[in-house]
Parts: sequence; structure tokens; C-alpha cells
Amino acid sequence: MSIMTTRTKIILLIIAVITAITTVFAAMYKPKRSNTIVRPVIKIAAELPLSGPENHLGLAAQQAIQNSLRQADTSAGYKYEVNYIDKSNLTTLPPETKAVLSLNIAPEPQVLLTLNDDVKTTFIVHTPYEEAAALLKESLNGKNIKNLGLLILAEGDYHQLAQILNQQLSEQYIVRGAVFQKEQTDFNSILNMLINNDTEYYVVIGSPQESDKLLQSMHDKGISNYRITALYTPDLTAQPELYNDMTYVGSEAGTYDGGLSAAAILALIDSYEKNFKKDLLPSTNLVAQTLQQNKAPNNIISIKANLKKITEGKVTKLKE
Repeated sequence: MSIMTTRTKIILLIIAVITAITTVFAAMYKPKRSNTIVRPVIKIAAELPLSGPENHLGLAAQQAIQNSLRQADTSAGYKYEVNYIDKSNLTTLPPETKAVLSLNIAPEPQVLLTLNDDVKTTFIVHTPYEEAAALLKESLNGKNIKNLGLLILAEGDYHQLAQILNQQLSEQYIVRGAVFQKEQTDFNSILNMLINNDTEYYVVIGSPQESDKLLQSMHDKGISNYRITALYTPDLTAQPELYNDMTYVGSEAGTYDGGLSAAAILALIDSYEKNFKKDLLPSTNLVAQTLQQNKAPNNIISIKANLKKITEGKVTKLKE
């Protein structure tokens, strides 16, 4: 009986020693994982079309933003939180929001990145009109056409885009313009006008919700996609089959131009990280200046244009 008691005491002593050692090591252990360290938070709002006919654009932008955040989080000094807001139901911005990202299609896809401080500074992320127009002109070279019809949606800064296109194309072609309206359903008058003026080739520009209806009306009149080109629109449509066999000018921003939002977020993060100080947030005025110096001269972040073609609903780049 005394032997069993001695063994029991030894076992209990060993357990006590192991417990004490474990407690000491637990107290001394400091995790090194960056995501367990408390970091100052940068709050960002993203206003996207998350419902309605253009929700596929908002969801693509949201996915691109989330991927960018995961990419940046491994080495970032600050923590970045994005609050997603449906553009069809805009609400008051959360307190301490440092930047607002907004997706627009007017008349081309663009992301507006606004930094909030004493003075609001807005940056535009898009494929510039001049670059897209020059590539469009290049894509028309070699086609045996003289009369060109320009169909553009009356939305946003369409006057400037139409003017730039006219300047680029009128040296070589007779250009006739026609404007269509938001929520328009009858396109007979403008199409008949262009047809009666011997238009041989057509350029379509506008948001997919409106341009898709126009394109269907053109097909009903016997105008095939071999006689149509576009700026931006085929990258945005939820019905790419409408644009089959069409060669057009889009951007390098990827599916549904989600890369515009990714470029905006990554540029913002880069500018914050260049001004990182432990436990301190830089002023957004300083971040805006850094963004201007490194990524956005003239407050524009340019995304390259590319010549593309849709075949069986799939987009193929024609230039590398």
C-alpha cells in the first residue's frame, strides 16, 4: 500500500512540474502572425450597383476589391475595411470613412476614388478617351468604308467623347452622329436616318442596359455585327452573345471591367503604406499628394485600351 502511495505522489509531482512549465511558456509566447496584431484601420466605402440590371458589374467589382485586399493584407501596416453600398439604395457613409469608391458608366466605365479631408480630392480610373479613339481608328484601317455612323448614349460626359471621336475619324471618314436616350425603346428614326445616308459601318457607345436594346434593334433591321464596332460596351454586357463576331475596343480591366476597382484600391493602399507610421494615420491630403505623385498624374489612373473580339460569347484579346 505504501508503494502505491509513493508512485501516486511521483505521478502527481510530474504532472505539477509539466503544468508549471506549460504555464510559463504560455505566458512568454508572443504570436508573430501579422493578423493578430492590432493595426490602425482605414475605412473605405464602395458604392456599386449590387442590384438591378447592372448588378453583375457591381459583383465583379466587389470580387476584385476583395481579392486586392487579400493580396495587400499580408504585408500591409494598416488594416483596410471596405463597406459595400448598393448604388440603388445609397445610405449615410459610416463614420470615419477615409475614401469613397464609386463605379460609373457615363459614357464609359470608370471608377471615381474620392478622398475625404479638408479638401476632397477625386481620382478617375479609366481608359482615356484619346487612347480608345486612336485604337478604334487603327482598327478601322483597311476596311473599305467611307460613311461612318456614330451612335452614343446621352449620358455623362458623352459630348467630350463624341468630339474626340469626331476629331480622330473625320480626317478619313464622313462621320454622322446620332444620340440615343436612356430607357429609349424605339430606335427607328435614328437608324433610318443613318441608313438613308448610306452609312456603311456603325460605332456604338453606351451602358450595356441601353446599348443591348439598340443592338437588337439594329439586328432587326438587318445590320450584322460585321458592320458594327463599339467602345467599352461589349466588356460590360450580361448578353455577350448579342456581340458575337464583333471586333471592338475595350480596356485591360478584365471581366466586366472589375480591374478598374482593383486598380483604385491597390493605388490607395500603396499611397497609405508609403506614409505608414506605427499607431498613426496620415492625413488623406498627404495620401492624395502621394497618389498624385506616384500613380495618378492629373488625378487620372490610366488603364490601357485593347482591341478585342467576341466569339461564341467569349472575349479574345487581339493585341498583346
